[in-house]
Amino acid sequence: MTLIIGKSADAQLDKIQLRLNDPKCLVSSNSTHLIASVGYNSCGTVTEETAENIVFKNTATSYDTSVVITRQNGISFPFNCSFPKKSRVSASFRAHKSDYVFTEAGFGNFTYKFQFFTDGRFVEVNSVSPLEVILKEQLYMEIQVSSSVPNVELFVESCKATPHDNPSDPLFYDIIQNGCIKDSTVRVYPGTRTQYRFAMEAFSFIGNYPEVYLSCTVILCKTGAANTRCTQGCIKKSVDSSKHRHKRSLISESQQHFISQGPVIMKRETSNDKGEEKTLAFNGNMLVIALSGMVTVALISVTLNIYMKRARAAGYQRLNTQEF
Repeated sequence: MTLIIGKSADAQLDKIQLRLNDPKCLVSSNSTHLIASVGYNSCGTVTEETAENIVFKNTATSYDTSVVITRQNGISFPFNCSFPKKSRVSASFRAHKSDYVFTEAGFGNFTYKFQFFTDGRFVEVNSVSPLEVILKEQLYMEIQVSSSVPNVELFVESCKATPHDNPSDPLFYDIIQNGCIKDSTVRVYPGTRTQYRFAMEAFSFIGNYPEVYLSCTVILCKTGAANTRCTQGCIKKSVDSSKHRHKRSLISESQQHFISQGPVIMKRETSNDKGEEKTLAFNGNMLVIALSGMVTVALISVTLNIYMKRARAAGYQRLNTQEF
């Protein structure tokens, strides 16, 4: 497949860098055009099937090597080649991750739930799967633990985002690290000792990564126990985790456990949405202009009325034409 984009279509095209689904495949350029040539099984090309066609798809996406995430829409050029076929196709869906159940000495059986909610009241669970949001939309999340042992509390030690369902993905973004909030948009909501409620603005990874997965490391502690990870809270300096694990009390603190949720899929704003915004802005400007015109006419009318009253008050009389 070959994609050719004329730079004359937009002045910004001469300044941006583009890459394909595989970040290693960069789009070349000359003085007049951007050019991408890929095989049907290279550079991250994906294959999709419809009732009548086999479609090979790829996307040229703008990127900036100096940043990892963005909350602004970038520039992308999807392109594809399709071939007719005859076959049956089926659809599937990915459900949210199920609950995480553990058994540990001193804490019995306990279960972690990692869920999305519709708003900051944390009443209605958002069960849509996969969850689709737009950039900067608020994501409301709750991590909750239930245990067969009373008087326990939950501590969220870390949370990070990855573009794939792999917590060891080399591309990641820290949201919470060592108990400290790293993302400036995170807001923590009040909850119980066994709940951690927080929200943050949705973002996407730079490049052709439409999905975001969230993974967190959690710990369970006995309420009121001293010198546990729960009582330490935010540790701004990195600590030797192995040393901390060695000193952990089996009675007062559980092992670290890993839980995850996703995917969250980023929707792009449509041109219709932007058109409606422009229309509203234009109508607002017209309203201001109209009101300004009305005020101007009113001021002229008031001025003329004052002038005519003063003229009558001065007692001027009409002269006969013979007196000229």
